[in-house]
Amino acid sequence: MTMESNDLLKDILAHTATSKLKQFISEYANDHADFRNVFLEKFSPKPKPKPDSKHKQPEEDYPRIIKKAFDEGESRSHGKYRNDYYDIGFDAEAVSNKLEPLLDKARYYLRHDNREEAICIAQNLIDTIPDYWDENFDYEGDVQVIYDEAIDLLEDILNDEPTTEQMELIFSWYERVIGDEKHNYMGLNTSLEVLENYFAADAAGGFERVLRIVDKRIAISEEYEKQRAVVEKIYLLEENNREAAADQTIEQYLFFPDVRAIRLKRLLTAERYDDAIRLLQEGIQIAREKKTIGTVNEWQKELLSIYTRLNNHAKIVEITKELFVEGKEQRACYQSLRKLTPEDEWPDMLTWILQILSEKRYYDTGELRADIYVEHKRWDDLLQLCRNSGVGMIRKYEKHLRPRYPKEVFSIYLQYVQQQATITDKEAYKRVGQTLIWMKSFEGGTAVVRELINQFRETYKRRPYMMKELDRVF
Repeated sequence: MTMESNDLLKDILAHTATSKLKQFISEYANDHADFRNVFLEKFSPKPKPKPDSKHKQPEEDYPRIIKKAFDEGESRSHGKYRNDYYDIGFDAEAVSNKLEPLLDKARYYLRHDNREEAICIAQNLIDTIPDYWDENFDYEGDVQVIYDEAIDLLEDILNDEPTTEQMELIFSWYERVIGDEKHNYMGLNTSLEVLENYFAADAAGGFERVLRIVDKRIAISEEYEKQRAVVEKIYLLEENNREAAADQTIEQYLFFPDVRAIRLKRLLTAERYDDAIRLLQEGIQIAREKKTIGTVNEWQKELLSIYTRLNNHAKIVEITKELFVEGKEQRACYQSLRKLTPEDEWPDMLTWILQILSEKRYYDTGELRADIYVEHKRWDDLLQLCRNSGVGMIRKYEKHLRPRYPKEVFSIYLQYVQQQATITDKEAYKRVGQTLIWMKSFEGGTAVVRELINQFRETYKRRPYMMKELDRVF
């Protein structure tokens, strides 16, 4: 080929539409078997015979492609002056769109049994994305989804009977990268650690190698991650019939609630209730010292479950009262105490319950007290509670209060509407209008409301939005 014709070829390839080139190749290959065979030999995605070297070179420089995606997706926040950039990041959606073709290419290789190249692409995505990713610019998790899908792709391969070489290709890479902190919290809906589930049973020396990874994780992690790693180790040991080692690990890390829960499950399965009770009591003491009230409550509920199995009435009442004092599920605890307490002992129990509710005010405490007053027809107490709690509680329990205390309830609404009228706020004006409309339903209320409206029109005549709300009352 002459230099002139070579230059012409380059020019044609540079300026011919891709669609036309594809059409030509497809038609020419159909008519010319030799060309078709050469083309497929050169560009087929199917795995090619391996050279003597074990490490096949990737088809492309994938780290460079990934870096380029971030570079081309760069975004800048401008300051006041030209060339003044105060925040340089990336457009996450643009980067994601540039990385998606790599995943498509990996799937393309998988469809044609070239697992090694698909593995290489997925590994490079997982290993390179965290180097350029910044959570401050990936608000919707667009780039994280690419990272997740690369992990999913490797998981699909591990689920589909990989060869020994393919398993080792993934596992040895995993051993190198898993300790790198850049992968912490990188995934949106998955994590790199999910791959670990496939190695212990299927990879050469898998159990021992995974155990070393988990032990290292335990050694370097903070408390939450350490507890998770310990639980993972216990299950790993159990699944591989290392019961003695699992027991030793449980004993060593019994101060972790999740580990104590594993021991508890074993004891309950064996119906060793006395040992389970002691285990829970120790756990409650540790949790109280650490001031982890949620854990205290969980262990108390477990104790309650055991005492219920054993039909120990006194302990059931004792634990239920403790849970009530802690403020967790007080309404359910109240109902339990109501059923558990004999009628002749109920007055004393009720006095104790109301005393606790008045001293320890948790969410829903006010409504629980109000419902108890209604149940026991303590109307004076109900009125006082609702008066102190505000007009919302008056409105909620009005069906009980209004027949018995019409003047008092109307007076509370009157004070409320006068107070709301002093607030310069559209929402307050709406509350004024709504309350006045409701006050009209009381006996003699209409006359009082008319008088109030006349006063408000004079006092607040410069508030047009209030005037609109007053117009709606009649």
